[in-house]
Formats: sequence, C-alpha cells, structure tokens
Amino acid sequence: MRHTFSHHAYSFPYTAVENNPVYHRAASGTLRKLFNSRILRARQWAAAPRERDLDAEGKTAVFVPIPTEHDGGTEVHTLADLQSGTHHFLLRQGSSTALSLPDGCVDAIVTDPPYYDSVQYSDLAAFFRVWLRLLLPDAARWEYDGSQSAVDPHKLDRESRYRELLGGVFVECARVLKENGRFVFTFHHWNPKAWAALTLALKQAGFRLVNRYVVYSENPVSVHIANMKALLHDAVLVFAPEGAGVDRQWERPLAIDQTDSEAFCRDCGTLLGALLAENAPDEHITQIWRQMLRTS
Repeated sequence: MRHTFSHHAYSFPYTAVENNPVYHRAASGTLRKLFNSRILRARQWAAAPRERDLDAEGKTAVFVPIPTEHDGGTEVHTLADLQSGTHHFLLRQGSSTALSLPDGCVDAIVTDPPYYDSVQYSDLAAFFRVWLRLLLPDAARWEYDGSQSAVDPHKLDRESRYRELLGGVFVECARVLKENGRFVFTFHHWNPKAWAALTLALKQAGFRLVNRYVVYSENPVSVHIANMKALLHDAVLVFAPEGAGVDRQWERPLAIDQTDSEAFCRDCGTLLGALLAENAPDEHITQIWRQMLRTS
C-alpha cells in the first residue's frame, strides 16, 4: 500500500483504500511505518547529520558524521530577534515578489525556482489544503491566488509569464540581498525557452554569475525518468548583485554538448554567465539560446 503521491505523476489506481491511522503494526503504508521511516529518521538526522560516502577502496558505502552541523533552531517572530544570537529562524508566508524585509539585510538566498513547464505546484498543494484548512485553520492563510503561479499550462504565453513572475521575484531578492551577498539556486532544462526566460529574469534583476557547479540530481535508474532522455545533473548557479565587484569573465562556448548530461549543464551555465556579463538585448538573448540548443 502506498500513498497518493508515491509516484512522481498523477496515477489512477484500479483499487483505492482508506488507511487506518491507528493500526498498531509497522506494516507497509501504515501511519506508524511512515512516521518511523520519514519523520523520526529525519529528526534523528537533523540532530546528528551524516552523509553517505565510499570507503577507502571505493566499494562499500559508509556513513560519515558531520559533528559541526545541527539542523535545528529556535523560531522567532521579528527581524531584530533573528539577527541576534544564533540558530534562530523566521518563517513568513506571502508573495516572494513583496518580501517584508528591509533593503540589504540578507547574507545569502538559497532557493529552487519552479520548473519551467512541468510541476503544477499550486494544483498539487490543493490536495493537502483541503485537509489542512480543517485540521489547522489558524496555522496559515490557506486561501491564495492560484492564478499567480509561475507555471500554468492553461496560459497561452507561458514563456513570457514565467519570465515576468520569475523576474519579479529576482528583483525582490536583489533588493534584500547585501552587496556582498550571494543568490544561489539549481537549474536544468533541455528547452531553450526555459534558459532564455531564466537569463532575462536574472538580467532584469541585475545579477551576475559568480560560479557554476554541476552535480548529480537524478538517480539514473529511476522509473520516473526511464527512456525519457532526462537530464541526470543540475547546474548549481551562484550569483552576485551587479556592481558587487564580481570580475569573473565568461566566454561563450562554441557549442553546447547535447550528448552528455553533465557537459550540457556545464555549458549552459557558462553561456548564461556570458550573456549576463554582455548585458545583451532581450531579443538577442532569446535568439542565442535557440541557436545553441537547436535540435536536429
């Protein structure tokens, strides 16, 4: 027995059952089993983080503790309390285009932009809001405008919409970021429209690429990406505000390797950095991405 979102897709099972939340055995799919394997294990990791690595021979997986790390803290409710002491966190609910923070107060922004044309986050969240608004009515503002989602397949001009909303968020990030701060997120996509929209949104906010790293993002044997020519890597992109003294020079790659996932993400990150440094016209940026990612 598995929960509704056990697969990265909308699945329609032939047989559906209602779980018994008080079933006492730790059997497959029960609340007790899921609590122990997900919630309890996550809390134990947060208290004593560790990472998986290979032994000296490179054959056996071992766990390596990280004694200097602790994933926890104390919730506070004001910016002044957040800036005093250590291990404090502040939670805010609202639009990322209008952050209730003063200018230049954030050291680093680490985020994950919505995927260009895939996951409908607001639609997926609606499944849980139905129950959460009844069980925890005062915990959050459960009603929000789903039409403001950056990813909406029902809109005719998805590219412009994605760029417009993403650009608004990036501009706000640039406003609250310190001059020596860093803006970090991961990205990958085969579609040149996605890279063009991302580049234009970053240009609108005045960001410059400091560095880019390529890391594994997907399990190559995952059933979600089997036979789909899916990218197995992510480009970790690190940006700084324009005028922050970033002098790294990026040269346009002569071509983007579309035969290898790692090389593809690295080349796209390089081209992104070059186009931002050139401050090229919007139409030129879109054209360059189309030319470089033209498929045969």
